[in-house]
Amino acid sequence: MLETQLSQRTFSSYNQMLKIKILLLSIHYPLAMKSYFERAFRRRDDIDLISTGPFTGSHIPWGSGMNLLEKYNKPPELPLPFPPNVGRVSYDFVKAQLPKDWTPDIVLCIDAGINWTSKPQGGIVATVATDPHCLNYDHQRTISDKFFNMQLCYSQRGDIYLPYAYDPTIHYLMVHTLEGEDDISQKLGVANIFRDTDAVLIGMPYENRVKWVEALRKHSVSVIFENSPVFDEYRELANRARIGLNWSSMNDLNARFFETPAFGLAPVMNRVPDAHLFLDEGVDYVGFDTLDEAIEGVLYLKNNPDKAKEMAASAYNHIQGQTYDARIEQILRECGF
Repeated sequence: MLETQLSQRTFSSYNQMLKIKILLLSIHYPLAMKSYFERAFRRRDDIDLISTGPFTGSHIPWGSGMNLLEKYNKPPELPLPFPPNVGRVSYDFVKAQLPKDWTPDIVLCIDAGINWTSKPQGGIVATVATDPHCLNYDHQRTISDKFFNMQLCYSQRGDIYLPYAYDPTIHYLMVHTLEGEDDISQKLGVANIFRDTDAVLIGMPYENRVKWVEALRKHSVSVIFENSPVFDEYRELANRARIGLNWSSMNDLNARFFETPAFGLAPVMNRVPDAHLFLDEGVDYVGFDTLDEAIEGVLYLKNNPDKAKEMAASAYNHIQGQTYDARIEQILRECGF
């Protein structure tokens, strides 16, 4: 019995040694881009992850601020205080709090406004720039061995393109009656019977989006338009609609670009430079540049349900594999693992 216990303990210690140790720095809002990366890392058995960064509880200070459901309040292993201006963090301060004999193989920052004061010593230093369309990353490029940019059109020389993605455990088509059925067209046929809304847009109420939704409602298009639902509640609302609306704020290929087809929605989205790398306009989505085009695109799909179903199926098939699991695999590969 004792020999068996010792053998199991030795195997467990050996298995722990084989894992890739990652120190993850980010701002720990209840919902942030880091949430999807962290979830993907924690789905893997070969990763030993320790997260750190300022922790805001259930509060997100976007816009006028909002509080999400308590169930999404998940602190990092090493929480840091949340000052008004987070900015930079001392690596030595965090390093002193790490477990004894635990040295990261990768020091990774999912940067939505936070990074290290200076380059950490030890391990490969990597940064994922989540918001290059609105944040300056000059400092981060100087302290990173690997700099991943989530927006190709905002990339600089030496950046590694790491697009947004969807999370297969969150962004999926809910069809319980055809579990195991592989044909997306049949799934959509069943799903659409129970969908009670024309269109859905879950996101910040920017002026162009507000005007779009108001105009659609005047044309008798039913639209779910909210900001605070996330994760489970987001999925449930998305699965009530047939058409997914997306209007990115600054010409960026945003996360909703990937999430919308993953839900099995027919996408109507503004044209951005990098969309063609993943989906084909006219086949996988209806594109637009102006408000009038955006309205026309939705009305076209509403009045042509077979075309909407066909487009949703095509977009769904073409977006498969564009997951955060694939993104962290790219990060690990670029870092030599």
